[in-house]
Amino acid sequence: MNKLAKILVWHGLVAVLAWWMWNVGQKIGFNSVTGLDIQLPSLVAFILLTAVIVTGYIMFRQRRWAVSITAILGVLFLLALGWSWLNFSAVLIALGFNLWSATRVRREINERRILNITDAFYHGLMPVVLGLFVMVSFAAYRSPILNEIKTAQQLPSQTQIFFQQIVDNTIGQKIKATTPGQRQQVINEIASQTFQEINNIMKPYFRYAPPILAFGLFLILWGLSFLFVWLGIVVGLALFWILKKTGVVRVENQDVSAEVLVV
Repeated sequence: MNKLAKILVWHGLVAVLAWWMWNVGQKIGFNSVTGLDIQLPSLVAFILLTAVIVTGYIMFRQRRWAVSITAILGVLFLLALGWSWLNFSAVLIALGFNLWSATRVRREINERRILNITDAFYHGLMPVVLGLFVMVSFAAYRSPILNEIKTAQQLPSQTQIFFQQIVDNTIGQKIKATTPGQRQQVINEIASQTFQEINNIMKPYFRYAPPILAFGLFLILWGLSFLFVWLGIVVGLALFWILKKTGVVRVENQDVSAEVLVV
């Protein structure tokens, strides 16, 4: 298989994985009670996608491929989640991160006398992961749960269930009641009053809920980025090993010249 065919296969694989991730992950965002909601298939697709993207940057080491790869990600992102200037700006931000990734990988490969593929994956994966996190967060900005908060000017009604669980777990055993029903009634009343008080306090700020919570989603994902990066490294190294064993890539010893500063 010549180099052009390998590049085309790489782009095709990225397209398949991106289509899979954006379509199964359309509901990523905040759920009504627990917060972050990520489906397992979209998580698997995300890790595979990031590993495949960085594997290509390692193999081909040209920054221009970051543009074509981001174009694939962006087009499928807009098709799956809808066109808007906000989503389009997310694609442009992801382009910057992908160019950064390709640059870091190129520098890591070209400036080493002995290849360290693990370091190349590490340097390449972080920007790619963050770029995709930006796209996910911008998509969550238009999540139904965020718009529901903005329109209703109150927290989702399901949040009251969450408050009931907190009351039950913290002071539930201290509530004196003759029957379990009366005890539950007291818990519900405390949770209802807490729910109303928080709504009254936060009511002036609900119109800012979508951008605040979308940014909060990005911070949550950013905090988990190390986990995604290391999972991507494991998958990427396994993929690179398969490519070596099948002869798609080779590691050879070559004599190279180096610039030396002389004073």
